[in-house]
Amino acid sequence: MAIPDRKPISAAAVKVLWGGTFDPIHQGHVSSAIEVSQYLGVKPLQLLPNSQPAHRHRPLANAKQRVEMLSLAIAGHDELAMDTREIQRQGPSYSILTLAEVRQEIGPVMPLIWCMGLDAFAGLQQWHRWQELLDYGHLLVLTRPATIWPQDPELLTWYATHKVDDAKHLLASPLGQVAHLKLGQYPVSATQIRQQLRLGYQPSAIELAPAVAKYIASQSLYGIN
Repeated sequence: MAIPDRKPISAAAVKVLWGGTFDPIHQGHVSSAIEVSQYLGVKPLQLLPNSQPAHRHRPLANAKQRVEMLSLAIAGHDELAMDTREIQRQGPSYSILTLAEVRQEIGPVMPLIWCMGLDAFAGLQQWHRWQELLDYGHLLVLTRPATIWPQDPELLTWYATHKVDDAKHLLASPLGQVAHLKLGQYPVSATQIRQQLRLGYQPSAIELAPAVAKYIASQSLYGIN
């Protein structure tokens, strides 16, 4: 993927958010987020650890632990920052509430981009007030090589109605559009990391930042004794 050779746009001009459980945050998360930041030419991209995912099981690590792991993982990466508003909010982490809150903070003109993986996009119709998301910002769907798009007719029609061909086009308006961006292949997942740790295997530095691995051991997380 070609990375535009231009000065990064400040987060004061564009807001890019990526929410997730990050249980734990791994090098695939970090590399993907940096790739998005560099492609769009926007930094920092804000990572939002959620408190209680509305569509997933409760995280194994608590909120404080996941925040601390995320902080360790992004240290030294000026393309990335952390926003803890969803951790601080009581109740389920609904993306629509976060987008509405951020839109109120930044005003009506600034582009606001919410990033999500293809698996999350495939379940978008189960999200709280999903059809209102574009009233507050854009959606950027992140895909991997050889991934298969969902086939739900309603979702595909909605996507076709709002899509733009290049993710960079999202920078030209405040809200209302959907784009997708194909990222590199990062063969690691949080589920895989948790399974390795539970079985007594130590993930490599390519999979898990050493500082995060050390923290996990110090907290006896994910079945480590």
